[in-house]
Amino acid sequence: MKKLLAVILVLTMLLSFAACGGSGSTDVKQVEAPTLTYLYNTGDSHKAIGEYLQSALQSAGITMNLQNQEWNTFLETRKNGEYSVARNGWLADYNDPISFLDMWTSGSGNNDVQFGKGAHKDLKMYNLDLTAYGLEDKVENGTWAETYDVLIQRIKACTDSEARYAMMHLAEDMLMETGCIVPLYYYTDLYMIDDSVNGFYSNPLGYKYFMGTDVAGKTDSISVCLASEPQTLDPALNSAVDGATTVAHLFSGLAKWAQDAEGKLVIAPDAAEALPEGVVNEDGTVTYTYKLRSGMKWSNGDEVKASDFVNSWNRAASTELGADYGYMFEIVDGYAEMQEDTTGEKKLNAIADDAAGTITITIENAVNYWNELLAFPTYYPVHSSAYDNEAWATDPSTYICNGPYTMASWDHNSVITLKKNANYFDAANVKMEEIKMFLSDDANNMLSNFKNGSWLLIDDVPTNEIATLKKDYANEFVVAGQIGTYYVCWNINEDLLPGSELTGVEKEKAQQEIRNAMALLFDRSYIVNDIAQGGEVPASSFVAMGMTDADGTEFYKNAGPSEDFDGYYDISEEAYAANCQKAVEVLKKYYSNITA
Repeated sequence: MKKLLAVILVLTMLLSFAACGGSGSTDVKQVEAPTLTYLYNTGDSHKAIGEYLQSALQSAGITMNLQNQEWNTFLETRKNGEYSVARNGWLADYNDPISFLDMWTSGSGNNDVQFGKGAHKDLKMYNLDLTAYGLEDKVENGTWAETYDVLIQRIKACTDSEARYAMMHLAEDMLMETGCIVPLYYYTDLYMIDDSVNGFYSNPLGYKYFMGTDVAGKTDSISVCLASEPQTLDPALNSAVDGATTVAHLFSGLAKWAQDAEGKLVIAPDAAEALPEGVVNEDGTVTYTYKLRSGMKWSNGDEVKASDFVNSWNRAASTELGADYGYMFEIVDGYAEMQEDTTGEKKLNAIADDAAGTITITIENAVNYWNELLAFPTYYPVHSSAYDNEAWATDPSTYICNGPYTMASWDHNSVITLKKNANYFDAANVKMEEIKMFLSDDANNMLSNFKNGSWLLIDDVPTNEIATLKKDYANEFVVAGQIGTYYVCWNINEDLLPGSELTGVEKEKAQQEIRNAMALLFDRSYIVNDIAQGGEVPASSFVAMGMTDADGTEFYKNAGPSEDFDGYYDISEEAYAANCQKAVEVLKKYYSNITA
């Protein structure tokens, strides 16, 4: 309430400014601001943030309703572009800024903003000039596909580190100029873990690992709660962090996240005997050859073969499957041809030799994150039976896997029970016999079960309890580093100027201005300190903290056009009043019903 009053006070102070000439433009016919709907998934913190954003906009005269949806429904709604503005968040898939940038290409399954889709597909208003980097690409007033998509392709093919990072900054500039992505804060990974649990670790992507745990020396069972019912546990189709955690316990890829002898997180061989260096070919492509461990079996007893990996990769990369993360194979030679092929005959340049137990795969150019890709769930193999049964990943009786655990049971919307897989090649080093992954999106329910000892790890807590929990559970309340950004996303096809005389490019430029203005009304320090309360850092750029730039500094420190502050707008507490003033000036230019 105090914050709402403060927002009202700040904006009231702007009335005199508006009366003195900031109340509109003679060049633009004002229209009434549309009523917006903010979509968010069930969660105490998400609701609280939504309510704050609603109050901040309302103080300027913009009405925004809140709509809550269950997680899986929410994901589908957002993916289909059936929303106006929504809560969103992104965690890095690997430690490179491109992980935040390539998701916004026209064909990406994670492109929830709908760039290059629907009405936006044919809008010609974007520019691209890469001649300074020795490339021939120069486009004026091109489509998103003709500019941004091409830019991402050039970044992925670039071997000059300095030029590559410079082009990634150009890509983020393009994204942020649209105003469709409004960063709020850089993530931390907040969870609670009982102090009886030993051997637990997590990675910067938010995945949590229980294979090596014990509970006060006992290894019979551990009960945890990460989130609600997963949308899918098919490695190729999963797109959520909690689902990825479960999948990582069920499958063995060529590589995995692990801890070394000193407890440092590393990418280590898993199903592969080793992770060799690649051989650079004359055309700049790089070829890797992997030898599989001998004697590996699927949970049903079938032999794990090299062709299982290659076939699974082709499945995940195929246009037919339409996997959100299919684009993660863009680096693999042959991927582009697969996307253009309507016959389904084109495949990735990956060759399996089942007799020798080897896989040879060629990527288009050297990248420093290749091993991290191999450790990502989309690169995990699936059993051949998955091709004939689309529902295989929802039923324990058909769920065949090759990792440390098998799926013993799935009581939908209640609990998934994992049992140690006797067929896993490294079963001797898997300590915990059983993992019960309870399913809930109710933070109060999670906390209650943690306090009574039923659940030994929970991945969410009620926002209003955070301060008390930090004090009362100092050893069990964890705030860990995480490479990710919490943000608001706009559907680029949402009409923010209904009834306006503006059309086409002129209208979209005006809507860009409006979206960027609304972004200035949000006090990120308040969101972090008074709502989230998990050690998060206010954000003014999309690429998260933790990503390095070409010179070894942090990428986000070099983002944006200003030398006075990091990112694309000054998010300091001192700048908030001035930001609100700028926002009101823009909004009054286009809308007749702005009250501030």
